[in-house]
Amino acid sequence: MSSRHHDRGMTLIELMVAMAIGLFLTWGAFEVYLQSKGNYKAAEVATRLQENARFALETIEPDLRLAGFWGPSTNTAFAPDATGIAVSCGGNDARAWVLALDRPISASDDGYDIPGCGPHGTARAGSDVLVIRHAGEMLASPDPGQPQVASNLAMARVFDDGVVPADILAGGGETRDLQVHAYYVDNSSSFDAGVPSLRRLTLVKGGIIEDQEMITGVENLQLQFGLDTNGDGSVERYVDPDSPAVTPGAVGYLEDARIVAVRLWMLVRSEESPGPAFSDARSYQPLDLDAPLITPGDADYPAQFQRIEVTKTVLLRNVGAR
Repeated sequence: MSSRHHDRGMTLIELMVAMAIGLFLTWGAFEVYLQSKGNYKAAEVATRLQENARFALETIEPDLRLAGFWGPSTNTAFAPDATGIAVSCGGNDARAWVLALDRPISASDDGYDIPGCGPHGTARAGSDVLVIRHAGEMLASPDPGQPQVASNLAMARVFDDGVVPADILAGGGETRDLQVHAYYVDNSSSFDAGVPSLRRLTLVKGGIIEDQEMITGVENLQLQFGLDTNGDGSVERYVDPDSPAVTPGAVGYLEDARIVAVRLWMLVRSEESPGPAFSDARSYQPLDLDAPLITPGDADYPAQFQRIEVTKTVLLRNVGAR
């Protein structure tokens, strides 16, 4: 007599246990995925933040090193007839600050102060403005309409009509574009009105000032001037841009002092939050001696963004800068 074997299926309890185990494993895998995705985003945000900060420094640093460079001449470049040099910004006369070539480096302390030339949107309150003036690369021939510097070993002249001054030609002179840049922080970006940006006012062909966006995310720019007060070429003291020591006509003005270094400080934020639970709990002390501590949590410095502060001291090659 043969026996029959009956296959038995899963009981309801066994099925429920299996489903519970499956759901638990699925939930665990999903949690691992979310955590990995969050870690990847946080790393991506941090990397992009560091890249933006590095780019901002690498843009300003080489420009600073050229401040006060006018070609072979060791004298300060000047415009013999300022009325003949046309410079405009938004239809306004901008010659006064552009052609202040006796001051290759100047700055506004804790505020935007560029005569006749407004910011892109709203300039950042409490942030400095850095203005740099110098000559560019040597050119084969002059370019009509472009403010340029012609110089030889004895003198330098600024012209914009495409005709090199005769006294410069007689001395075997060189021609270079006049380069004037003003760096500032704006509350908005050309790409996102809610993101601050580092911008640059630039002298371009036609004697026009053009506002260019350099990088997004820069929230604050601060600087100090390193002064050589005894003529040895070394920094004896650092001062803020509004210090009487570097303000002609002010009580305490150091007429014989020279700016031989510039110390930069920037606060840069990420373009997006690293995660929904992120909150920047750090405080940041600007380089400026009289600037208040920056504590994220208000409209200007939202706490949901990651930040990095960068500092750089740049030694100037042309130490005659004032």
